[in-house]
Amino acid sequence: MAEAAGVSLSTASKAINGRGRISAATRRRILDSARELGFVASSGPGRQPVTSVGVLAADLESRFSLPILDGLEDGLSSFSSFVHLCNARGDHLRERHQLNALLDRRVDGLIVVGGRTEERDPVGEALPVPVVYVHSRSRDPQDTSLVVDDAHGGRLQVEHLATLGRTRVAHISGRPHHRVAADRKTGVARGAKELGIDLVIELSDGPRTALWGRSAMQRILADHDVDAVVCDSDAIALGVIDQLRRASVRVPEDVAVVGYEDFGPLVWNSDPTITSIDMKLETLGREAARQLHAAVAGRGLEPGVRAMPCELVPRGSTTPGL
Repeated sequence: MAEAAGVSLSTASKAINGRGRISAATRRRILDSARELGFVASSGPGRQPVTSVGVLAADLESRFSLPILDGLEDGLSSFSSFVHLCNARGDHLRERHQLNALLDRRVDGLIVVGGRTEERDPVGEALPVPVVYVHSRSRDPQDTSLVVDDAHGGRLQVEHLATLGRTRVAHISGRPHHRVAADRKTGVARGAKELGIDLVIELSDGPRTALWGRSAMQRILADHDVDAVVCDSDAIALGVIDQLRRASVRVPEDVAVVGYEDFGPLVWNSDPTITSIDMKLETLGREAARQLHAAVAGRGLEPGVRAMPCELVPRGSTTPGL
């Protein structure tokens, strides 16, 4: 293996065992040679075999992909995994070529990272390695898909407002043909019904943008008396807060506002800062790494869609002083 990689035995040993100062390019070349030759590190105390994992990302420019990849990196590094990262950039043909390249490299498993939680075709049929889908749902019910529980997130928004004594709530969502918008709407509606909250109006004929938030809030103020607004994104919440300020309505004293997605550049640059739903995307990535490692070790994958819980992060848009 050392000869195939063009390095000394001591350098090869350091790369395989994760020790010593070796450049990333050299370490990659050694590990690739090890995989091609079927080499596995010996299992001494505290040592794990090196596994090779292919990560197929639908779109690395998506703000949802980066925290998922951070979680994957944390999880895979703890399992002594070497990662091949590919960016399909939304191109199905590119993804197919990347899949074939990863299989040619004899990866032990695949993780498919979606740019958004929508259904998608499987990356392939009868693949020789286990596959875990993250932030996307495979249409094959026998595949394993990990997604955000957006219905749970919607319910958390309403529960938070209920604890604050808000009873007249408006909901501004994204377009209902998007699965995430439909799931969040379900969670908000069910939560409001169970908690005795009056869902005064639900507007869903716009995108998840600040412009839509301002427009929707203007319509609500013209015809309805509300003391809280649930928003399907932080961008919508930012627009809502801006429109309320223009109408001399105090946030949160007069109207509380809850966002969704906990996107730092929006929630922290708003005045007041935005209470939001953290989708726990890093946790999603770590769980995908754990499940794939278990599958590579021979423990199999549980088929179907697993929706993982969110967390509400309270800030100034619902609680003064935060």
